[in-house]
Amino acid sequence: MDDDQDLLQSLRVLLEAYDYRVVMAQNAAAAIDAVTNRAPDLVLTDIYMPDADGFELINALRQHDASVPVVAMSGGGRVGSYDNLSIATHLGASAVIDKPFSNASLIETIERVLASHRRDH
Repeated sequence: MDDDQDLLQSLRVLLEAYDYRVVMAQNAAAAIDAVTNRAPDLVLTDIYMPDADGFELINALRQHDASVPVVAMSGGGRVGSYDNLSIATHLGASAVIDKPFSNASLIETIERVLASHRRDH
């Protein structure tokens, strides 16, 4: 999930081209609702969103279902002396990816996380 409409649509097209079924959410509340009503294979989230940040989403997801893999993406930023993606990893993100990223690196990250998740379960 991301707050940038163009990026959301680009991600949808890319992921569907790789035969992933995509459910989009415009904000953290909608993402939490989608996850509680479905059993997603993976959640892709941005750190910065309008109503709640990706940190809050990761925390909520971990409370709901700690087994759902999360890939967090961010264009940078820091909280104190920690970068956002390190914080996301600490909170339970399965993987992180810096924006901007290539389509190939995103797909590789998603496939790696899904493969690891399948092995662990």
